[in-house]
Amino acid sequence: MGRALIACGGTGGHLSPGIALAQELILRGWSCRLLISSKKVDTRLIKKYTEIEYDSIPGSGLSFRPLGLFRFVRDFIKGYRSSLKLLEAYTPDVVIGFGGFISASSLLAGARKGAKIAIHEANRVPGRGTRLTSRIADRIYLPEGVSLPGNRADRVSFAGIPLRSEIQPLDKQAARRSLGLNPFRKTLLVFGGSQGARSLTEWSMNHAERLGQNGLQLICLAGLGFASERGAEARGKDKLPIARFIEFSDDMPTLLSAADLVVSRAGAGSLAEIARCGAPAILIPYPFAADDHQARNAEWFEEQGGGILLADPDLENLIGIIEDLIEDDLKLETMRNGLLSIDADNSRSGIADSLEALISDSVSIETNTAAGQRN
Repeated sequence: MGRALIACGGTGGHLSPGIALAQELILRGWSCRLLISSKKVDTRLIKKYTEIEYDSIPGSGLSFRPLGLFRFVRDFIKGYRSSLKLLEAYTPDVVIGFGGFISASSLLAGARKGAKIAIHEANRVPGRGTRLTSRIADRIYLPEGVSLPGNRADRVSFAGIPLRSEIQPLDKQAARRSLGLNPFRKTLLVFGGSQGARSLTEWSMNHAERLGQNGLQLICLAGLGFASERGAEARGKDKLPIARFIEFSDDMPTLLSAADLVVSRAGAGSLAEIARCGAPAILIPYPFAADDHQARNAEWFEEQGGGILLADPDLENLIGIIEDLIEDDLKLETMRNGLLSIDADNSRSGIADSLEALISDSVSIETNTAAGQRN
């Protein structure tokens, strides 16, 4: 079958769908290799997947400040050169980019070496990397209803976010037990993506006691290096924790399945996992996200009925919204129904089908061209 080089590092929101697509392609007999960043969040997650080969390459996010711009240009050049060497050794049929600060250099290197180029954009506002490299792409996968001006319609396909095979809803009570919580107590999960969100973590620390007094238990995924296991000393009458603060977890199915309600940032990957696990959400977009893409993601999610949008400056209103919503079983059930419709798209298999067709068409063209030259 085919050979794929998948550039997907930088954040969990970029890496996770890359892993998911690799899982699908490997099941179909493909050879896959991932390109990731050297960030701890990347290396910690990818090591779980021993069946997937990977390399880390240099890369830095784009900044227009002098020092930041220098780092971006320096690491872009290094990443491009590293990608060229890997392409020469690995000779993939297709290079697939999932955004993030390492994708552009890898895609440009792939185009130079003659590989087919595919781009997946998860957000409702295409990122700079997607806009930069879309002109060289043979396939561009966009969320339904999102456009990318200047690209031919025959190169664009609508697709959601590939999810790792283990992202599936679990039994709620069993999930809570595995986290050391009361299996029968209503539960709130607060998280800010794979790297945490300081304001959400601080809010959780400030309101854990009030939530416990109202009969709720709290899980806060705080982010690497910000909060170690904190809050376990706060216990209810059952002697179980009413609040758990966890630095990092790659077991999102358990965390999301344990929750009656989620408070989250609005990265596209997080929203897809929330929808798959059926967890109604209050979404607080990161206010400094590039092109304000998290706000657009959250607006769409709210329109589909899966969540409620709350702006970051209005965080003081969050506790009242939680207390009202978590006791409104009818509203929560309506939101869960909205999540079912959001999760309806089977993106993994659809993208894999498209990639197989892409390299099949390429082989057919090469074969026909060679036959014509012989004749």
